[in-house]
Amino acid sequence: MLDAIARSTGGHLRRTSDAETDVLDGAAARLLVRGGALRFGSYGAAMALSVLATSVLTRRLEVARFGQYTTIMSLVAIVGTVTDAGMANIGTREYAVLGSRERDALMRNLLGLRVALTLIGALLAIAFALAAGYDLALLLGALTASLATVALVFQHTLSIPLTADLRLGVLSALDLTRQVLWVGGLVVLAELGAGVFPLLSVLLPVNIVLIVPTAAFVRGRVSARLALQPASWPPLLRATLAFSLATAVGTIYIYTAQIITSLVASRYESGVFAVSFRVFVVCAGAPGLLAAAALPVLARAARDDHVRLGRALQRIFEASVVVGFGAAVVLSAGSQFVVSVIAGPRYDASAAVLRIQAFGLIASFLAAGWSFGLLSLRLHRGMLVANAAALLVSVALTPLLASAFGARGAAVATICGEVTLALTALVAITFRRPRFRPQPAVLLKVVVLALCASLVSLEPNMPSIARPIVAGAVYGIGIVATGAAPREFEQLLPWRRLCR
Repeated sequence: MLDAIARSTGGHLRRTSDAETDVLDGAAARLLVRGGALRFGSYGAAMALSVLATSVLTRRLEVARFGQYTTIMSLVAIVGTVTDAGMANIGTREYAVLGSRERDALMRNLLGLRVALTLIGALLAIAFALAAGYDLALLLGALTASLATVALVFQHTLSIPLTADLRLGVLSALDLTRQVLWVGGLVVLAELGAGVFPLLSVLLPVNIVLIVPTAAFVRGRVSARLALQPASWPPLLRATLAFSLATAVGTIYIYTAQIITSLVASRYESGVFAVSFRVFVVCAGAPGLLAAAALPVLARAARDDHVRLGRALQRIFEASVVVGFGAAVVLSAGSQFVVSVIAGPRYDASAAVLRIQAFGLIASFLAAGWSFGLLSLRLHRGMLVANAAALLVSVALTPLLASAFGARGAAVATICGEVTLALTALVAITFRRPRFRPQPAVLLKVVVLALCASLVSLEPNMPSIARPIVAGAVYGIGIVATGAAPREFEQLLPWRRLCR
């Protein structure tokens, strides 16, 4: 269905302005880099709020209960993303290349299909909770958290035009508002002594409220009416089957470590790993967020100019290397401080786990860029193979390592899965396409700078709060001094503009 729409409209969509077709160069590049900076900044603020929420939860809930809370949230995340079937990214890609009439038909059918699938997923989550023997509070919490996912899917589908138009500042504001409302509700309820069920239910009203401003921002661009026409859904599903399976497998893979650890390790080890896991998942969401911002630009380049696409993928690779190593160094150096703030002294053992797991972020950033490159080229089978390989590695290693070494073993299994995902995605995108092979010139500089920053942060007398600051400063100064950052990023630095 999607390919038919693209073919039928391809003729009159070929001519676009320079601002639309320039990838990581010109107007589109500036919008993308500045918007990406806003997205990263808002995500950083959201992470800080998430730290506050986790800190409150770990202090109000017992270690075992917090592990159960995290498991429920992992289950709901799996159900939401699996039933979404990757339709949001497909919608963004198609919205970027179709005409207005085809866009409207696609979006209405997409909205109806996504809501229907997510409702089915909510029923599956309840069935799983019943089969697992969860108590009433956890069962009701799984229900309300699943319904919150339905509202989130509705709002995310409406926001697709904002992504396609590179209105990333508006998206950042909406996401940050969601986080503020959610964390505010968690803190209030936790201080009132609420149990697991109310804490799991906070997201439902928050996601419903966010639908209103989102609909206002996209008014006239996309209809908020669902097209409940099941007869039109099978062609849409068939056209995206491989990508949908890749998304489902990838989501299951991400949360496999926590779920398997809760089954094969002790409740204490599961709780210890849960703290590190939540921090890692929050941080690992940033690569996908930034790469998704570039999808409209990548989709146009994949349609019109593979040379331009190759240049874009190289820029994304360089940015992923610089930011990925930096994130890993800072998080590893700050693991003790992060755990002490989030969870307190009862979870001191989580610091060593997070110190290990932090280096999985390097592979996370690289995998995100290559995965969205595969999506822009419609290489869905390559994405499926990459995610399936990562899932197999996680399923094979997590029970072995977590049962033998507890939370630390689960952290090592996480890194192995992320590295497998990145390497397999690279092979998939470069197989018979040598023009997309990344040039690793920047890699040596970044590795040396990351090693120096890590060594500096190991000073034994340095306070835990200073370690990530010092490590980040040494790394950042080195990146700027050696010119390792992509030139588009350097243009954002204020002193660069003052020196013109």
